Amino acid sequence: MPVSPDFRVFVLDQLAGLDPIEKRMFGGIGLFVDGLMFGIVSGSDVLYLKTDEAIAATVAAAGGVPMQYTRAGKTRDMSYSTVPADILDDPEDLRSWAENAIAAAHRAAAAKRSPTRTKKTRPKKPASSEKKSS
Repeated sequence: MPVSPDFRVFVLDQLAGLDPIEKRMFGGIGLFVDGLMFGIVSGSDVLYLKTDEAIAATVAAAGGVPMQYTRAGKTRDMSYSTVPADILDDPEDLRSWAENAIAAAHRAAAAKRSPTRTKKTRPKKPASSEKKSS
């Protein structure tokens, strides 16, 4: 089910000061700032914002619920949480939540780029023996 046009306009109006870029994704909309996704508007007209360890407790205390998916019979939390209705209805509060989500997206991107993060490397192939020419 796609995002309803009214909810899409409402969310974008509430976030107008941040000038998010929207990209349609899987029946929903991804919200981007600085090239990083900080929000998802789902096809069921729910706004999810990026969370991480730094803000998860605050989001949960306010009533935010993690977005979940199920694969192979296991349900997993994603790093996005719902925005409670009272926050969604207040542009100033929502902007503050969105700014925290953008900061979480920046932290996640920085962690991916971190030089301390170990890369998976394949073992080098042994040098092939040189062929003798006749």
